[in-house]
Amino acid sequence: MKFRNIYLVLGLAIIILSGCKNSSEEAPQAETIKKVKVETITDDVVQNTMTLNGKIKEKSLTSLSFRVGGPLKKLNVKQGDYVRTGQVVAEIDDRDYQLQVETSKAQFEQVEGEYKRYKQLVGQKKIPENTFEKIKSGYLMAKTAYENAQNQLNDTKLKAPFSGFIYEKFVENYQTVGAGIPIVSIIDNSHLEVVASVAESQLNRIKSDKKSFLDVENAGIEKLPVQLFSVSEKAMQDGLYEVKFSFENKKDFKVAPGMTAEVTIYCQSGENQLSVASTAIFHEKTSTYVWIYNSSTSQVEKRQVKISLDGSNGRVNISSGLNNGEKVVTAGVHYLVEGQKVKPLSTPSETNVGGLL
Repeated sequence: MKFRNIYLVLGLAIIILSGCKNSSEEAPQAETIKKVKVETITDDVVQNTMTLNGKIKEKSLTSLSFRVGGPLKKLNVKQGDYVRTGQVVAEIDDRDYQLQVETSKAQFEQVEGEYKRYKQLVGQKKIPENTFEKIKSGYLMAKTAYENAQNQLNDTKLKAPFSGFIYEKFVENYQTVGAGIPIVSIIDNSHLEVVASVAESQLNRIKSDKKSFLDVENAGIEKLPVQLFSVSEKAMQDGLYEVKFSFENKKDFKVAPGMTAEVTIYCQSGENQLSVASTAIFHEKTSTYVWIYNSSTSQVEKRQVKISLDGSNGRVNISSGLNNGEKVVTAGVHYLVEGQKVKPLSTPSETNVGGLL
């Protein structure tokens, strides 16, 4: 009887525990709904600016060389010197060239006298025309030789073609140099350029540039107006296109070639363009998408879109794929899946700072 009571108690305990276990397993799990930030698309905000990162570059970097050869007699500059247009940078020993001028001059003067006499005689028809033509030919050859000797003498002085700074020196004084051998390189800093690379999708927007402004943080330059100088017609090896903006380099500027810079472009924007936060955009392979929030089902739907302008201030323009009034998820887009249920985050009022109330 005692053992029977024990078995009865154990049986009841097993039944109770089994019932509890089954009831816990059968309880429905609460569905996890992700909270997301949502933005309603409107056409009253059009992002018509874009920002490009680039480098400051000199307008011109030119290597200077003599047109004649010989021993270098004077090298009048050193690296970093400022030279003006026409200033003599270097000189070649002109001894041999001076002698050549004197010789060719004597020959020319002799032939010139004969030419004048024969010209007078042919005018009087005292000599045949073909005789005069030979004298004329010799005269022109002597004249050319004399002028060439004078030019070579002048070319023994190497002059700066424009004002700028000596960037590099390639030879030393008293060294014998040949024609065409670089002597120095000179930078034209009167105007500078900002060089940037852009994608194919941005080309048309850049060509419709209305106003552009330059910022160079390390030079203390902000909102300096610059002009669109050129847009390359052919892509570079990386598939991007080179764009150049130019500006005058004033004396009080502390900008130098090689500095990093930003150019903000104000473009012409088309009518009825829609703007969306750039955080709403995500890419899969070669396509661009956003998540559309359906308020009736509380689910998200993936939608392919086309971007017409990568803008500044964290926004982009959409040329197709969105409609005015639709709601787009703008945060956590990389963690959503098609048809997932979400709940929009409530927007705190201006008086409820931090959304604590």
